[in-house]
Amino acid sequence: MTAAPATFFPDTTDCPRAYRLLRAACGPPGTPTDVDEDIRGPLGDVLEYTIVAKMLCLFADWLDRHGHTASLARPMQQFLRGQRRLNTHRWRMHHREAARVITVLADRGIPAAAINGIAHASLLYHGDGSRQSSDVDILIPAEAAADAVNALTGCGYYATGRRSTALHRDFDDPVVPGLTLDVSTRLAQTSDPAHIAGILARRVPAPQQADLEPLPILNRDDGFLHTLARVAAQRRWPALADALRYSAHPTTATAVNAVVPASAQTGWQLLRSFWPQLPPRPPMSPAGVGDAGAINTCQPDAGSWQ
Repeated sequence: MTAAPATFFPDTTDCPRAYRLLRAACGPPGTPTDVDEDIRGPLGDVLEYTIVAKMLCLFADWLDRHGHTASLARPMQQFLRGQRRLNTHRWRMHHREAARVITVLADRGIPAAAINGIAHASLLYHGDGSRQSSDVDILIPAEAAADAVNALTGCGYYATGRRSTALHRDFDDPVVPGLTLDVSTRLAQTSDPAHIAGILARRVPAPQQADLEPLPILNRDDGFLHTLARVAAQRRWPALADALRYSAHPTTATAVNAVVPASAQTGWQLLRSFWPQLPPRPPMSPAGVGDAGAINTCQPDAGSWQ
């Protein structure tokens, strides 16, 4: 039996079953699992962990993909499917607002890209309602922060009081009454203005979702390195799932000369402590592939993820 790590949030030391199921839910589609015994019996304690970890919808998706949902009581099935429908609605509203914000900033000459959950929902999870996020994160150059805040307060946003670049806007929606926007000037792997400028210059559109506006995001390698560094810094389950989906890109290969910042390498080694079958270095795109916007999370050799 695999021991639960004490340093991941939420701490699952006292509930190894929750650890095993959270770990299974993080795996990309096609990943085999050996946790059938853990599905039997009440899921109350497990659901609490998935809710705190912001993994409830991804866990519900995993249950569906592995044929476990049908074995649950009907009210539980309805609850889980209802949560995914609600999250899909929230994601669609967040996506539209993120695209609007980036357009507003572009009109002021400020380059911007969506990062973290709102970007990954389209890039890694195909807009299926399984990736949860509580806010929208936007990356901009540090020198444009004040101008960006002024532009956004002019179109309905107001300060939350947490910090000057954390803004909120109210919506007339019974499910999503508002949105918190975090305007960031750094990534987990770098805060160097020149690096941020280069990363923003390499922006790509997220995979197009039906009837939704195009959304600029980080290119595959920049997003992957940022996510790995977030795994190292925050040690949260959603970032772990994101990093695994990035690494499942079938066109990538471990590039010998790829520059991997120390923070991202630390995140990769943390992933390998969960999945020791992963290669020693994170798989980076071959030359000319790093700017590809589409990520195919179907693993060609699913057995290596067990």
